[in-house]
Amino acid sequence: MKIEELLKDLDAITIIKLKNYLLENLLELCSTKNSNSKIISKYKKEEMICEKCGCKIYKNGTTKNGIQKYICSGCKITSSQTTNTIICHSKLSFEIWRNIIDNLLNGFSLRRIAEENNISLLTSFRLRHKVLYALKHFIEGIYLSGEIQSDEKYFSINLKGTKTKNMPRYSKKRTSTSSPYRGISHHKVCVVSSIDENDNLLLKIVGLGRCTTDMLNESLGQKLNEAKSITVDSASAYQKFCKKNNLTLNAIPSGFHSNDVYNISEINGIHSQLETWLKKFRGVSIRHLQEYLDWFVYIFTMKKRFMLNKIKTESYSKIIIDNNYIKSKNIFSIKIPIDLNVAYAEYINQS
Repeated sequence: MKIEELLKDLDAITIIKLKNYLLENLLELCSTKNSNSKIISKYKKEEMICEKCGCKIYKNGTTKNGIQKYICSGCKITSSQTTNTIICHSKLSFEIWRNIIDNLLNGFSLRRIAEENNISLLTSFRLRHKVLYALKHFIEGIYLSGEIQSDEKYFSINLKGTKTKNMPRYSKKRTSTSSPYRGISHHKVCVVSSIDENDNLLLKIVGLGRCTTDMLNESLGQKLNEAKSITVDSASAYQKFCKKNNLTLNAIPSGFHSNDVYNISEINGIHSQLETWLKKFRGVSIRHLQEYLDWFVYIFTMKKRFMLNKIKTESYSKIIIDNNYIKSKNIFSIKIPIDLNVAYAEYINQS
């Protein structure tokens, strides 16, 4: 039964007593060691299947903290409600995790997150990327339908955090531009940006240099669901793409944002928002750029779907129940989404 239905059966005096009790004991109630486990138990209702052997998983007692344990009927591997979730092996309380997710939604810096939650800067970095990695399932569930606007956004390759011995090129003098090539070249990372009539947004790294039909097929082609048309600039790559996917192509002349009937102003506006949003991080490594793009998409989508006062509670319940756990040591070895040997071929040949 929903809380709203339960409250309707209470009288005014009982409701006031309940309110006072919650205000006095809120921190204690939310900081119990199994508070995260209780949330997962409530929202994760689907039947549990072992990822290793595919057999059913059954309950197998509880820990001294009240956390439910499970055992696989086939391979006998034991697990708990938090296994493979973002809070797996974490000793942080519900309050800390909630604050961290709130901080991320507000776009706080790593240093501010560390200060607000009394944790180290390194822990702040790790927790941020654990949360961003956990958004993977949410992004995978986004599909485009109806009328779509699409365009490309190009980023310079950022090797922030890469050790000198692992650099794919020799060090060069810093200039106002990070590449000796003018315009779009193999030194630029291509991000395909698309939004449909229902405000479903996708931002996907597809490769290096100018966008091709193959790049579109591998990224945007997998995300179409009853799509009818796509409005783009004069990029030729979309012609074959639309033909293959039975889409009506609305091409905007080069140098314009509309043709008096169709326009790409909405996706261009999102590009401006994205640029402003990324500036606060003072450079994002190419290794983690897709995670930050997913983060932007998540915030954009949640603001469209929920009122501001519900975004944080909805976010917490969504993020912690997904099986998207990543070990801290693996954060630093996430696969780079482009081939650096191609991007810096001329430097590698000269070295």
